[in-house]
Amino acid sequence: MRVLLISTPYPLEEMPLPPLSLSYLAGVLQKEGFQVEIVDYLVSHYRPEKLRQKLAEFRPQLVGVTSVTLNYPIASRILKLCKSTDPSIVTAIGGPHATFALEETLLTAPWIDLIAIGEGEATVVELSKAVEGGGDIHQVAGIAYADNGRIVTTQPRPLIKDINQIPMPARQFLPLARYLALGSPCTVITGRGCPFRCIFCSGSRMFGPKVRFREAGLVVDEIEHVHHDLGFKQVNIVDDTFTLNHQHASEICEEILRRNLRLPWTAFARVDTVTKELCELMRRAGCTGLLFGVESADEGILKTIKKGTSPEKIRAGVKIASDAGISSLNSFILGLPGETPETARKSMDFGQELAIDYNSKWGFHVLSPLPGTELYEKASDYGLRILSRDWRRYDANQVITESDTMSVDMAKQIMAIYDSRVEVACEDARRQAEAGDAECARTIDQQESRKFVWKLLSRDVIEGLGRLTEAKADPVRAKEELVRRVTRRLGDPAEVVQCRIDTLVTNGFLHLERGGDGLRWRWSENSRTALHI
Repeated sequence: MRVLLISTPYPLEEMPLPPLSLSYLAGVLQKEGFQVEIVDYLVSHYRPEKLRQKLAEFRPQLVGVTSVTLNYPIASRILKLCKSTDPSIVTAIGGPHATFALEETLLTAPWIDLIAIGEGEATVVELSKAVEGGGDIHQVAGIAYADNGRIVTTQPRPLIKDINQIPMPARQFLPLARYLALGSPCTVITGRGCPFRCIFCSGSRMFGPKVRFREAGLVVDEIEHVHHDLGFKQVNIVDDTFTLNHQHASEICEEILRRNLRLPWTAFARVDTVTKELCELMRRAGCTGLLFGVESADEGILKTIKKGTSPEKIRAGVKIASDAGISSLNSFILGLPGETPETARKSMDFGQELAIDYNSKWGFHVLSPLPGTELYEKASDYGLRILSRDWRRYDANQVITESDTMSVDMAKQIMAIYDSRVEVACEDARRQAEAGDAECARTIDQQESRKFVWKLLSRDVIEGLGRLTEAKADPVRAKEELVRRVTRRLGDPAEVVQCRIDTLVTNGFLHLERGGDGLRWRWSENSRTALHI
């Protein structure tokens, strides 16, 4: 039984992260003895012909994709291609968007056989067994499918009570060297679920309002594995709120310290769940940053969205982290119910104030009411008008809502002011780097390196230019030829390309491979050749 999992392309503005949910699915499938592969289009250019070739080589009986709202359209097209290539393939989609948009998904995309609702590990195993044995896939619990124009949902799948029983994510199926070349951190969860009811988030509905925690030893086993065995230099803990249960968080920190495991890590937190004692322990254990969902500086808006915080609590939480030596990124949402130009400016001023007082960072995103959230389902009750159901626009950068107090033009003007502030900050950092500030120079170099690698990955540059003739069989000449070709393709200065390519080759992210028709430069498929970094 062959299962192909596909990581859907995403119009990234931020650093791509190794897909955690698919790694978990691959782990449970591998444990059950299924043959599984992951095709990761986060770090390579998606082309239909590439997928057709993969389908021909692997011949999967089941293809599964996961997506969020923004990349659901391309996920749907991918499954359509799979079904048209081989109608016998069972096509399945999971993730928050499909889970909360059952009817639209299934009735407008008949090439999608079923939706895996919510948590997917147990469902994908039962589904794979049904496909392998020729059973009725419509009897699998926790799915939805279309039957003659109506939506059928099977018996609900209970959440996994003991998530310690879930195998470690099978990241070996991912092209890890590409993520390492980008300098990406590796994501880890220490628990699933969220007890909070923010109206713009579907987390508690997706994974339950009661948090299920993983044992500290298992969490640190995984962190140790991704650092020592896979070569990642940073870990991001992506629980909805890592600092929710202080005993659990403390046990993880103490286990990290007991093992003398030294690597930086970050986490998601709430300003009202941090304390001086916990943050000091986290910092000793390697925590360098916390992401706080601040959302707004207006107390009325915070009450409306059921955030449960206040400007005073926000300031106190950021200060606690700062005093412990942990930086914070304070995230705001523009366009929430009750937003006006005045409240938006108040939020920007508050973000800047926190940055000055506590050396924190801050950022603005535009509201995108997502399926599964109270705000999406009851938008009119909150005075919002959703202007588009084109999911490709739900990227938190485009204005897709309006209200009586915040028009589209008003929101765009606010974002223009924010963007100008960001540009000023970037220019200031560049000036400091030119003036000899080593930290600024290092940060800018890392950013430029990441941009260069991303161009190579997103455009399939190595795949397109890497084939060489026997005449250039010497490794030195082969690298010189690659530099020449990449320089011509990207238009970057030759000395910059030389430096970047040298780094990729030295670290084992790119390697020279001999084939029947000569040599070929390739991305390494895993991190084994890069373990010395």
